[in-house]
Amino acid sequence: MKILTLDANIFIAALKADEEYSEECINILQKIPGNFILAEPSIIYQEVCGTLARRVNIDVAEKAERLLDSILHPKLILECDINLCRAAYPLCHEYGIYSIDALYLKTALDMNAILVSLDERDFINKVKRKKPPIEVYHPSEFPY
Repeated sequence: MKILTLDANIFIAALKADEEYSEECINILQKIPGNFILAEPSIIYQEVCGTLARRVNIDVAEKAERLLDSILHPKLILECDINLCRAAYPLCHEYGIYSIDALYLKTALDMNAILVSLDERDFINKVKRKKPPIEVYHPSEFPY
């Protein structure tokens, strides 16, 4: 089974269902756990649930929390502790990406996962230019 690391924006777009690529994000999530297993940095909870609590409401955020609990395996959630942060921050320089994105990239690299994000310009394209040892996609080009 292939491993996926999904940026928080994939979950948010799927749950809000009114974003430009919501349908593609929903399709990706529907392939879990059948075709894929997720590996995520623990910050996924704050990014997804916090954003939904602020942008939508607390009920949707709590629904997202239950969804994450149901599809994430506890052993494949990388704790955003000092070690992960120290290992990830050099990726900001190497790839020219934001600090939070480096946590997702580091997770994907460590787990040899396929990385998917809606942030094409500031994340996906920058990572692709460096030809990483993992597959990296925007949802619109996700081939699975």
